[in-house]
Amino acid sequence: MSTPDSPSPLSTDDIAAITGNLDEVADRARAAAESSGRSGDDVRVLLATKTQPAEKIRVALEHGFTLIGENKVQEITGKAEALADLNPETHLIGPLQKNKVNHTLRHAQCIQSVDNLPLAEKINNRLDVLDETIDFFIQVNTSREDSKFGIAPEDAEELITATRELGRMRLRGLMTIGLPGSTPEEIRPSYSDLRELSERLRDSGAMPAEAAELSMGMSGDFELAISEGATMVRVGSSIFGAREYS
Repeated sequence: MSTPDSPSPLSTDDIAAITGNLDEVADRARAAAESSGRSGDDVRVLLATKTQPAEKIRVALEHGFTLIGENKVQEITGKAEALADLNPETHLIGPLQKNKVNHTLRHAQCIQSVDNLPLAEKINNRLDVLDETIDFFIQVNTSREDSKFGIAPEDAEELITATRELGRMRLRGLMTIGLPGSTPEEIRPSYSDLRELSERLRDSGAMPAEAAELSMGMSGDFELAISEGATMVRVGSSIFGAREYS
């Protein structure tokens, strides 16, 4: 793993491919936002960096992308030192076990995968000890797949109401993982349902008005997610190529 003072093991072609992909994704996200009647600045691209080495992530950060997301706590901690000089905004976007909370809070600025009250209380209690705060999203299983984490849409209001009592945590909005369908008609309801849930909960006062962010959409469907109101899209393979499993 390279350090800030050592040469990157990536070739010039590797670097050019990553930066070119970054520019293309940014252009597509901006165009999708503008097509839906919003400013391109209303949508942020989160770099989904699961299994990607720190060297590739450095290229993206040095190209001006500051937001990264990891699925596993051990990857956050494993790459933190190598990227510390670039000060990325790091989100945990995968499931969090309660016994990994301490490690997560050392390096992450936001947890997008809160889907139950005991986990939220564990996070808040640890933050009390540290005298710190953290941002979070409620993960909602809008596709209703048994294989996915996330609270059921009909139970989200109760969880959100309970987390409002946790003074160390700031709710930014809702997150979902879309249905892996083959057509827009199959995928779209996963995203429109999250947007409608967000609007309903904010209109009723159950969720703070400022908690309006929607984290949804990945490499294969992020433009569709933006058309349904996404404010943050999680894009990895479209930028870095296939995941590198060892």
